[in-house]
Amino acid sequence: MRSKGGSALAITATDGATGVRRLTLDDPAGRNALDAEARQALTAALRAAFAAPEVRAIVIGTSCRNFSTGGDIGQITQHRAGQAALAMMRSVGDLALLLHESPKPLIAAVRGHCVGAGAGLALLCDTIVCGRSARLGFPFLKLGLVADFGVTYSLPRRIGGPAARRTLLEGLSYTAEDALAIGLVDHCVEDEGLDAAAEEKAALLADAPAPALLQMRTLLRAEPATLAAALEAEALNQSLCFGSADVAEGVAALLEKRPADFHATVARAEGAPS
Repeated sequence: MRSKGGSALAITATDGATGVRRLTLDDPAGRNALDAEARQALTAALRAAFAAPEVRAIVIGTSCRNFSTGGDIGQITQHRAGQAALAMMRSVGDLALLLHESPKPLIAAVRGHCVGAGAGLALLCDTIVCGRSARLGFPFLKLGLVADFGVTYSLPRRIGGPAARRTLLEGLSYTAEDALAIGLVDHCVEDEGLDAAAEEKAALLADAPAPALLQMRTLLRAEPATLAAALEAEALNQSLCFGSADVAEGVAALLEKRPADFHATVARAEGAPS
């Protein structure tokens, strides 16, 4: 977490592999603390990426030593219980919901400390790629706080209820290797290859059929309580895929023994040259 007086976090948006946009958190002095200004900047960058038709996947990473050290301690200690604190926390929730409901897949590229709300940010991404230096921590109770940024929702879905309970009650932190072993992250690579690895995973998702990918991600987020509910949701979403240009391309590619080009199906649907 950042102490009062840190510098403002800047977010740089760059387009790399076809269909991939990288959002880079850059606040070395503040260690990418997610204060109000940082949340506003990230919200604006995400909304711009959502609105850009050429963007099909988004990588959230950092140019700094640490991914994010969570909330700003200076701001936290200024608040007292009441309406102002509640409004502030609801603004935190707005960003968490924006990430959770992203229409495009999100990939977190994590190095260094990824703590508290910073860990919450990563957990709301579809895929987490971490460098060997990554250390994911959940020290909320040690600071007299409860978990926020959706961690009580996302952490159990990553590592299971009992492990999440133990993690939050004991304020545990995990090395990159330990996080990979328990399913907290999806991939672990050397730090120098982190950005390339995250972009590679993003490119795979960018190449997927966007409508079916969104439906699949929605199904995975929903986690229906019964098999019957899951089957009904699958039936509805699968029926929407049938007859689509993406299915035609996927089947044709299989029969012709070539990679499918779902970018071309989007171009044809928009009337652009394929």
